Amino acid sequence: MTPISILEEIQNFWESNSHTTLELTFETLEITLLNHGNPLDKHIRREAELILQKTNDPLTLTMDVVDNLVFPFLFAFETKEALAGKTTSMKKLPRPLNHGSLCIRPHSLELEFTIEPPEKHRELRVRHVYKQLVLLNLLNN
Repeated sequence: MTPISILEEIQNFWESNSHTTLELTFETLEITLLNHGNPLDKHIRREAELILQKTNDPLTLTMDVVDNLVFPFLFAFETKEALAGKTTSMKKLPRPLNHGSLCIRPHSLELEFTIEPPEKHRELRVRHVYKQLVLLNLLNN
């Protein structure tokens, strides 16, 4: 069986006029915690979800990160670079998250962001790598 292309499915959703929400379920999510570039800890989650929604701005989508170590969060991103397979920045990240990036490839989706604590030396970088899209659900809200 040919793997489902994450990039292609998000592109189809963005170009569609009939759906406003896309729920994605991935076989695995690898969450890596880094301190100054050095790996501290790695967690593997099964059946991880992301939810994409269209916004009033036709060039922007929002992504709801449902599976996270601390709390679920929502961010916005511009679709042009992301759907060209380039790394793009996350916009409107909730505090204490900052300096986020998103990269969508055909068979993986990667998020990376910083958790900024009060003391700079305790700053953590978090990397989410979603692999193997197994289920998608298009909704109208």
